[in-house]
Amino acid sequence: MPGLPDKIPLYRNAIEPLVAQELEQQLQCLSPQIFKYINPAQVMVYALNRLTELYASSEEGWRRQQLRAKQQLKHQIATAVRQGLAAVQKDPLKVSTPLKLRGYL
Repeated sequence: MPGLPDKIPLYRNAIEPLVAQELEQQLQCLSPQIFKYINPAQVMVYALNRLTELYASSEEGWRRQQLRAKQQLKHQIATAVRQGLAAVQKDPLKVSTPLKLRGYL
């Protein structure tokens, strides 16, 4: 396509690893009976869809956004993950087909 760079620029949502870390901590507190009904990917998506995106395209921007999220959004991240754990417990009657890895375009 004319005008598009050869490669798509690299950018990341700086809040994702913080949500993953919080999810891991909260999963460790669950009993094995409850844990088997949790799909971590669904909890991640639930939480991320309720949090502010903090994208970065440089190392400096990444550090700045990580610091911002840790200082200002820590409580919101924990709450979103906790709500996600309650909301997405597996229903044995519900069919859910995981996404397959595809290109962005």
